[in-house]
This record gives sequence, structure tokens and C-alpha cells, in this order.
Amino acid sequence: MRPRYRSLTPPLVVILAFSAGIPGCDTQASRERARLAEETARRQAETDPPTQEVLSQVRAAAEVFMQERHGDERAEGYSFTALTPNLFLVGVSVRDSAGGTTVRQLSAERLRDVEESWFSGELKENGDLLWVVDDLDEVKMKILARRHGLDDEVNALRDQDPGYSYRHSWGRRTWLDDYLLWHYVYHRPAPILYTPAGGYQTQPMGYRFQDPSGAHIQPEDTRPFQASAARTGGRSSVFLGGGAWRPPLADQVGETRGRAFVAKGSGHSWFGFHGFFSRGGFGRAGHAAGGHFGG
Repeated sequence: MRPRYRSLTPPLVVILAFSAGIPGCDTQASRERARLAEETARRQAETDPPTQEVLSQVRAAAEVFMQERHGDERAEGYSFTALTPNLFLVGVSVRDSAGGTTVRQLSAERLRDVEESWFSGELKENGDLLWVVDDLDEVKMKILARRHGLDDEVNALRDQDPGYSYRHSWGRRTWLDDYLLWHYVYHRPAPILYTPAGGYQTQPMGYRFQDPSGAHIQPEDTRPFQASAARTGGRSSVFLGGGAWRPPLADQVGETRGRAFVAKGSGHSWFGFHGFFSRGGFGRAGHAAGGHFGG
């Protein structure tokens, strides 16, 4: 028997339990209590940090990706910025063969895996989750933001200063800063830094992983953009609508240059071939040992 998953995302089972109600007690008062409890669970879940299990999965996938794609660079640390439970920005502090230090920007996206049905030949979910890791650029980030429901809100924020003319505490704003400003304005969990010497350490809100100098987003940097989130009280529509809790289906993302890793347990990886992604353009996939689903 395959190990049972601990949870798809930690609060989801609780949220669904609240949503189901209690048989025999379906009164208006009980429904209102259930609604309030569900709302409380959702609000807490929005700002809860990623679990240790998820961080270990993403880090293990990123480590293997770096070894395969950027083997001439020595990774010295990883940072994880959770935009949603299923979409992370990953920064990798690397030292190249010439001795220089820089930060490589990656994305990590969690998907529901699919496989061909033995009976119909059609693709169906097989119960696994995948972390797909890839190098990140502006075009790729817009595709990811659209798929995970952030694009309209990031565009609204960007429209407050479309010419990038505002003066910021760190200097010139870039396309990546737009997503980090969204992360700050919409009250996402604090970024987390991993180093071999220090383990996982929570970073201040406004942490800009791409800046080795350590320049962070300050509260005054976000004031021109707060109006974008005022209508929802700083809560993203992707959480208000519940879309953040369910990963996209793997067969709906199209071709990608990334590498797919099955999300299991602590994320320590071994290699194997994964049918859908060897056909779909992902290539070789790493399988991670542990429980059935990630947290």
C-alpha cells in the first residue's frame, strides 16, 4: 500500500472539513458557524509559511536542476519566495568557475500529474504531484502568473507606475520587483533562505533575493501600490476564489524546458523516467522518496 499523503496543502483538509458541514445540524446558525470557520482557516492559510516538507522538496528539485543545467556553478544557498502554495520564486546564490558570485533566478511550479488510462488511452490524474523547476525570465514569469491567477493584480500594480519612474530605496525597479511588490502588498508568507551552515531561516518581508547587496523593499516603497490591493484588504483574488489551493493539471501547461520531480516526502531525489514529461518536453524526471503527496 502506498503511504498516505499528509496533506495537499496543510490547511486544505481543514477547509474542506469546515465546508462539508455536520449531518443533522444543517441549520442557518450551523451554516454560518461553518462559513466563519472556513473563512478563518482560509485567512490563516494565506499567510502560513510553507511546510518543512515542501521546502525540502523544492530545494531538492532545485539542487538537481542546478547540477544538470548549470553544473559549472557552485550553489552556496537557496531562497524560496512563495507566491502561492503552488508557485515559488527560487534564488540560487552561485559561484562560477571564474570565482564570481551571482544569483540565479528559478521558478518552481507544483502540478497535478497525469498518465494514460489503460482502458481509454486518455490522460487522467494519477495521484502524484510534480515540482517543475526552470530558469526564470520575464516572459516565463508572465505565463506562470497568468496560469496561477496573479497576472491581473500584478498588471494593476504595474499600472501605478508603468514607466518605472518612482524612486525606490534599492534603486531602479525591474520586472522581477513587480512580483516581489505584489508579494509584499498582498501579504504573502515571508521568504525563506537556506544555507548549509544555517539551515532554513525566515527573512524579512520585502527580501529581494536577486540582490546580493541585501537591499530590501521598505514600507515606503509599497505606498504608491497599496491602492491596488485596497479593495480586498490586501487579499489576493486567487485566494478569495480558492484557486490557489489546487495545482494546475500537468497536461495543460504545454511545452517547457524545465525538469519535473515527483513531490514526495523530504525530497531526496533519485532518477527515473516519467512518461508524460518525456513525451511533453520535460525530459528526464527525478523521483523523490517519501510520502505520497507533499505538504
